[in-house]
Parts: sequence; C-alpha cells; structure tokens
Amino acid sequence: MSAEDDSRRWQTKQAHYQDPKVVAGYDAARFESLRSRGDTARMLAAVRRLLGAEWHAARSVLDMPCGTGRFLPGLAAEGRTLVAGDLSLPMLLAAGEASARRVRADATRLPFGDASFDLVLCMRFLFHVPPALQLEVLRELGRVTRGALVVDVRHSWAFSAQSRRLRGALFRRRVSPRTSPSGIDPLFLAAGLEVHGKHWFAPGFSEKVLVLARPVRAS
Repeated sequence: MSAEDDSRRWQTKQAHYQDPKVVAGYDAARFESLRSRGDTARMLAAVRRLLGAEWHAARSVLDMPCGTGRFLPGLAAEGRTLVAGDLSLPMLLAAGEASARRVRADATRLPFGDASFDLVLCMRFLFHVPPALQLEVLRELGRVTRGALVVDVRHSWAFSAQSRRLRGALFRRRVSPRTSPSGIDPLFLAAGLEVHGKHWFAPGFSEKVLVLARPVRAS
C-alpha cells in the first residue's frame, strides 16, 4: 500500500472516531468485558513497574490520545494535574474523569509548550498511525515531556500479530503494520528519544509491549 493510500486511510479513521454514534458504542465494543477491564488494570500496573519511584514523582501527566478515558481514573488517583488530549471532541466529552482538563489536540501538533509534563502516556494509538507519521507523533510526544514517555507499541514477533496478519490476508482486510522488536529502539532514537525500558506482555503470544523513553538531551 502506498503512502497516499495510508494517508487516505488515516484520514478516514480519524473521521470515524469523531462520529458521536461510533463513540457511544466504543466502550461496549472494546472494554466492557471482564478481560478488557483486567487489561486496563494490567497496562497501568505495567506503567507503574516501568517508572518505579518516578510514578509517584510525576505530578503532571498527559494522556494522549485519551479516547473515552479508561486510563484517567487510575492516573488521577495520585492527585496529579491531569490533561486528557484527543482529536475527537466526542471522545473527550465521553471521558468521565472530572479532575482531568480536556484539550482537543492533534498528536502531530500538540498545543503545549516544550517540557510541559512530567509524564506523557500514549496507549492503543501508535500502531494505528501510518509509518510515515509515526516519527512525527513520537517527536511531538517527546517534545512535551520533561521526564518520561510511555508508549504502547505492537510488535510483529508474536502469535497474536501473526494470526491477525493471516486473517487480514484471508479476508482481504488492511492490517496496521507492527514493528519488529529490533526496530523499536531505532524508531524511538530517530525521533530523538532514548529507550530506557520495556515491558513485554506474554512474550511470544501477545504483541503488546510498553516502551519507556526519554528525550535525548544535548550534552
């Protein structure tokens, strides 16, 4: 698929998630099962393990994109200054965490100053972004953190990734490309970020890996 096709598909996906009817059914379709609720808790627990003591020290947090806000209650529990960002206004309106400031934002052009947050969290997003835009997104996320950036990356060396690709081929459906494990560090480095840790979920079976990165500072 060409870069032009990727761009067109990306614009279609962005429009899809700005449809109030889609947003109204979003959680029911994805996150209301016991397994999905447990997945949210596991992801946050993994973030805490990656950050260690820095989890408690992070007083300002950006969740970008926040979607319908499933991570916001866990992030707000520590009494932080919390910003929920998303391009979709219906998603922002559906995010129920009252303590979060909601900001409509494009991940490629964030409306925040440099080093605005102690922690930036980016979950269930990067693997949807066309490869041509992934560096741009990572640079912006890295620009606005003065501390840590935690990104949910999906990798190709897992049973779930291979089976997804096979189903896509059988039913002629476009499958978002996954990153090879060896390509993760170079991808982040090209965006001016240094990888400081990874948390692999069910290695060999799950394609999920959380990446802890920090901006490369000029010496």
